[in-house]
Amino acid sequence: MMKIMTAMYTIKRGGAYDRFKMMIETFLEKQWEVHCLSLTPIRIEHSCYHNHLIINPFRIRQGLMAKFIVLFSFPIYSFLIGLREKIDLFIAFGPLYAFLQAIPKLLLRKPMVTLIRLNLSLGQRIKGLSDYLIGLNKFIEYVGLRFSDRIIVSNETICEEIVNIFGRRKKEIKILFNNIPSISKFPQESISQRRNQLGISSEAKILVTAGVLTPRKYFEILLRCFQKIKLDNLFLLIVGDSSTDVDFQYKKSLKELSKALGLSHKVIFVGWLEKQELWEIYHDSDLFILPSLNEGMPNAMLEALGAGLPCMGSNIPGIKDILLYDELLFDHLDEKSIVGKIQQFFLDSQFFDKVKKLSQERKGAFEFDWKERVFQMVTKGIANRGGACRSR
Repeated sequence: MMKIMTAMYTIKRGGAYDRFKMMIETFLEKQWEVHCLSLTPIRIEHSCYHNHLIINPFRIRQGLMAKFIVLFSFPIYSFLIGLREKIDLFIAFGPLYAFLQAIPKLLLRKPMVTLIRLNLSLGQRIKGLSDYLIGLNKFIEYVGLRFSDRIIVSNETICEEIVNIFGRRKKEIKILFNNIPSISKFPQESISQRRNQLGISSEAKILVTAGVLTPRKYFEILLRCFQKIKLDNLFLLIVGDSSTDVDFQYKKSLKELSKALGLSHKVIFVGWLEKQELWEIYHDSDLFILPSLNEGMPNAMLEALGAGLPCMGSNIPGIKDILLYDELLFDHLDEKSIVGKIQQFFLDSQFFDKVKKLSQERKGAFEFDWKERVFQMVTKGIANRGGACRSR
């Protein structure tokens, strides 16, 4: 039985955390022993799963102090647990965790595979972040990737970034897109009931977006564009919620902007929904749209495609990998372009049919078994206990 060590300081809402749990489930289904280090409990029911909580006497879960606890405690715990449990492989879910597990993997002489979900050097895209913090972020990314034996990324641009840093021959890099899960079908009665709950008539059109309400999603431009769309009986549903103090302030600002623009009667903040409820809304909507500034590969958009919903999104890495075609993409900084495409979708039947056809085509590219692929990419070349990752 192979033993792996991974880490995540806590589980929050969002697609990246869903993928982390899917990754753990993948190895448990193969009867591998999984040791997960965390600051708060990550509950998964399986006999081969072991959740190791670090000592946290003050029960601090967020903020600067929590980050310091993670930074100084995780490497020590990873080494001690790895030594005691005779870990065969470290799996880092992001460059931060690769950084934290770099010393344990070197001391124990074990391989480390790192999965990257977002584009690198994200700090450069956050307004107001000091040069010191940006430099620290770059250092953490570099060290984590430097000591990774294999890197699995979620889009083409991340792969190119890593190649530019290390060179193509020095790092084994694989690309693994997110997939579309199996989407349930819903009876018309439940869909009609959902519309009644939201106060939307059966004749109305629905524009929907979804995700964690965080600044990089850039939902504010969607609100400004929605005000300029000259279509009667069109509603905008914003599905999702916040998970940090910064995000809660962002959510508050979105609601204030909606009110200031006079959109309170046509923009509905639905809140966080479980998957089945979200998919039900997708089945009853007309167009999914995502104006993000930065994405790895958004699960919300893939699930919309899986539900047969036409999609449009920002022409950025991650989203472009999904949608591919110019008809489905827009410049997220160009309000006129966004307004024009939405209006054309609802008013031009030929454009509507083309967007629908291209969305259906892109759906087919993401219907695969993600768990099996991640298992194969992580384990290829690790044949026996203590084996190292080898290039293909």
